[in-house]
Amino acid sequence: MKCPVCKKGSLESEDVIENLKTKACRLCGGRWIQSFQYWKWLDRHGQTLQELPAAEVTELPLDDSPAGKLCPECGHFLTQRKVGHGADFHLDRCNCCGGIWFDKNEWETLHSRNLHDKVHFVFSAAWQKQVRDEESSETFEKRIQSILGPDDYEKLKQTAAWINSHPQKNTILSYMMNWKP
Repeated sequence: MKCPVCKKGSLESEDVIENLKTKACRLCGGRWIQSFQYWKWLDRHGQTLQELPAAEVTELPLDDSPAGKLCPECGHFLTQRKVGHGADFHLDRCNCCGGIWFDKNEWETLHSRNLHDKVHFVFSAAWQKQVRDEESSETFEKRIQSILGPDDYEKLKQTAAWINSHPQKNTILSYMMNWKP
């Protein structure tokens, strides 16, 4: 089985974690997880772990390959989906056989964040909607900050936090909406 990224290396069997068999490329550092191997491991894995914030883990260098890839098992094109949840890379999956390609350090990054047991959700419509919503919210926040500037943006965030924690939040918001200077 040839590597779908570097196309030079052969994929060799390797346990990436206890009871999870993968096929790894020694040249580019990527790894292929067959669908049945992932599901078998997930069944044995037990309790789903609590996701850790990106800020709490050490970042590893990633080689997220944007080029189209062919499935090393069945030759179909792999589809890419953004991981989100603070992980700024994509995973590639075969819609035919269900195998998943991880570029160098992507599995390790997901494992360090306790997202490795949620890989099957990354390709769902609900997960991808959440990713888009996160990106939209982040874009909105950056836009407001660029309009107001960093100092006024920080004052706005402090004011918003005060309003949200106030017992008369709705009265304050109503006043703000109807305020005429």
